[in-house]
Amino acid sequence: MKTIFMTLFSVSILATMAIAGPGCSGYKEVTLAEQKSHAHEVLVVEIDGMELFQLTNQEGKIFFKIRNLFGEEVAQGLDKEQLAEQYPKVYKALLES
Repeated sequence: MKTIFMTLFSVSILATMAIAGPGCSGYKEVTLAEQKSHAHEVLVVEIDGMELFQLTNQEGKIFFKIRNLFGEEVAQGLDKEQLAEQYPKVYKALLES
């Protein structure tokens, strides 16, 4: 019985090693610094204790971010339509600036 168990154990280990192959060629290590997009950030408007920042990424797309008085991000990654829908007062101040 021990022989059968050892044989099955050895075969299963060899099969696992064969399936896994030598190393993991599909594995890629990515640091958080590489994932962070480089965006240019500009303070556009301050209204009712909130600051509206305009972010322009490398492709030229424009997004907006809102911070409160304490510097906490209230919203980020908003386009103009989302900004107008979710924060109409801030959007109106943006148009007037």
